[in-house]
Amino acid sequence: MGTLLEQPSDCLAEWVIATDGHAARRLPLLEMARRIISGVIEAEPQARRVLAIRLERWRYQHLDLRRGEANCMDLRLAEVLDLATNRLLGLAERPPRWTREAISHTGIDWPELHEALAALDARMPLDQVTAKAAALTAAHFSIGGRRRMFLYAPLYLSSHCVNYCVYCGFRFPNAIPRRHLSIEEAVHQAEILGQRGIRHILLVAGDYPRLTNVGYLSQVVRRLADCGFSTAVEIAPQGTLAYAELAAAGACGVTLYQETYNEQLYAIYHPRGTKCSYDWRLEGLERAAEGGMQRLGFGILLGLADPREDLAAMMRHARYVARRFPHCTIAFSLPRIYEAPAGFQPPFAISDELFVRLYCALRIAFPKAELVLSTREPAELRNRLARICITQLSAGSSTVPGGYENGEAAASGVVGPAAAAGFASTCGGWEQRGGQFPVCDNRSPAEVAAWLTDNGFQPVWTPGAGTPTAVVPTNPQ
Repeated sequence: MGTLLEQPSDCLAEWVIATDGHAARRLPLLEMARRIISGVIEAEPQARRVLAIRLERWRYQHLDLRRGEANCMDLRLAEVLDLATNRLLGLAERPPRWTREAISHTGIDWPELHEALAALDARMPLDQVTAKAAALTAAHFSIGGRRRMFLYAPLYLSSHCVNYCVYCGFRFPNAIPRRHLSIEEAVHQAEILGQRGIRHILLVAGDYPRLTNVGYLSQVVRRLADCGFSTAVEIAPQGTLAYAELAAAGACGVTLYQETYNEQLYAIYHPRGTKCSYDWRLEGLERAAEGGMQRLGFGILLGLADPREDLAAMMRHARYVARRFPHCTIAFSLPRIYEAPAGFQPPFAISDELFVRLYCALRIAFPKAELVLSTREPAELRNRLARICITQLSAGSSTVPGGYENGEAAASGVVGPAAAAGFASTCGGWEQRGGQFPVCDNRSPAEVAAWLTDNGFQPVWTPGAGTPTAVVPTNPQ
């Protein structure tokens, strides 16, 4: 490994003692890891896992503490803890993480990225951009001359959340009706979706560790697998072993949006709660891949920051992760804020034209990536983008836990014309029902499938059907 684990450094130990108030408790962990990895002592698998979890936790606590002030010793300690965790878990040898460098390092850009960013320039004719994206999509996502379109639905398990994200309907201070589904209730919701044709379900939950822990989520995944559903998860970032447990239960992928890659704005939008940890979230998809997740969903929340800068950072991030884990399928989604909780006005307006250009740019930079579009957008725009570059559509969605009862296709509310024209309208119905955000396209799965068939698409309900690689949808969070 060539790290300080194999060649202990008094300098590193002295530095930890001088800078870390918990050094007396933490340094013995590092020494224990060194002795196990070097073969001086043996340890049972469970002991190795427990130690790995503690080192992983230490790493992210340290990165949070030193955010914006990290020096070479901070980075060296983070590298040591990263590789020690990897070796204790018996994972494949790999270089240290350098995610932060990847998202900002223009020296690793590739020709398609430059072409993609040029497509965002309003001086380039939009029809030229869409034609390019449509041709690439048709080349890689056609079945017998017909474009395939994968359909899925989100299943919200819990609206309880400890985070204070200023743009989210689930934020902790919001006075909304909250609900947490039992295992049986989750299965019942899935059965309703199954009756509507949905076979792939994206499990979504607020960040509330007491309720939505990995044990609960794994049970839901297993029960749904027993009922013939495939599942992916969109949940709070997890540790490597937690992702491994979910993968072992049957989850095929994970969606984890960074929201914005602008670290200063990220801190403003996430003032309290576990989501404050920028690095924990940023590196979550790498931990998911190491835990066995085969499909990784990236995304940014449009409206929070400069969309061009965020898109470039996300594309560099995805390229970096894809090269580290070439066996994984990459997916992207670009949720756009239409309405937000009272008191929050997104500072960056995203026009429909720019929205289309952003999706086309993703297709140009990643010709084979899955591009996902949610019911957050209106039907007309979804139809337009489906013809150009989208390969996965949610259908008949609800963002309310238990929202599929009584034939409700979208219990979280409809965005009216005024809301659809801009941001943060006063509609509010979706909040009254306890939704995370409002739904615009209220067509049922059957109606969406009928439109697709009538327009020359082949609707696909089962992951992997008609294509050599399975797909994983991402939710419009």
